[in-house]
This record gives sequence, C-alpha cells and structure tokens, in this order.
Amino acid sequence: MKFEEIVNKYNKLTYKIAIDMTSSPEDSQDLVQEAYLSLYKHYNEYKKLSETEIRNILCKIVLNKCKDYLKSGKRRESTVLEDIQNIQEFGQEENCLDEFMKKDKSKEIRKIIENLKSPYNKILFQYYIQEYTLDEIANINKTTKGTVKVQISRGKNILKDILRKERL
Repeated sequence: MKFEEIVNKYNKLTYKIAIDMTSSPEDSQDLVQEAYLSLYKHYNEYKKLSETEIRNILCKIVLNKCKDYLKSGKRRESTVLEDIQNIQEFGQEENCLDEFMKKDKSKEIRKIIENLKSPYNKILFQYYIQEYTLDEIANINKTTKGTVKVQISRGKNILKDILRKERL
C-alpha cells in the first residue's frame, strides 16, 4: 500500500483519535501530521506489513503523540473565559459572555462555577479551572468519559442560564 493511500484512507480516523484526546482542532491536526511523519520515516520497514497492521501502528503512533503532548504541558494556555467563550451563542442581541469578558469578570465566572450544584461544580471546575482532560476527570470521579461529557454539557447550559439572568 502506498503511503499516500494510507494518508487518504486513515486521515479521518487519526484525526478523530487526536481530537478525542486533545479537544483542540489545531493541536490535533499538528499531532496527526507528526504521526504521519513518524510513520513515513520508518515506512520501508512497514511496507511488508498488512494494511490492518499498518493501521494499528499508525493509530498507536497518534495515541502516543497525543499522550506525549498532554504530558509535556505544551497544551494551549487557556483561561476560563477562553473556554467558556466557545459555548454556543445564547443571546439574540449580545452574547452575555462577551459582556463579562469586556468587564474582566473571570473571578465572578469562577465563583459562579464553584456555586453550581454537584456534580456540575466539580466537573466544570476540573475541566475549566484545573484543565483536566475528559479521561482524567472520568478517572478522578470514577465514572465514564461519556458521563463526564454529559455533565459538562449540562453544566455549560446551567452556566449559560445564570449568565443570561445576570445580564438582565
């Protein structure tokens, strides 16, 4: 199998692995590219392997690149406000998160998160303030990654409602 065919065939799979681990489109693209470069450097050794074996090796390389990246602390430095800014727009005239950002109210948003009901306060605090990954939060709370995703989503909706009310 030609290297170009491997890239075309497994690009979506490798990107999905990276985005699931990093939650960052830009970082995921970079990590996938690094994985393909690593595979390319040793491609002559892999030519003899079956397509399934090559796919498995490529996926393992992507996973390892992501793990190394997450351990290295090179994660994009982000504030609570930058992460919350990614919440869908929820005001017709003006986004109330923008209002908060203009007034530099990150401490107030942090306080709102801390005052949410359990488990949303704990989960959002771990996600936004402590910047844990979904897997790390699931391990800490002895639950599944899917449960963490749902709790983060629900917590964001509660946070949006509170910020809407604060705006009025």
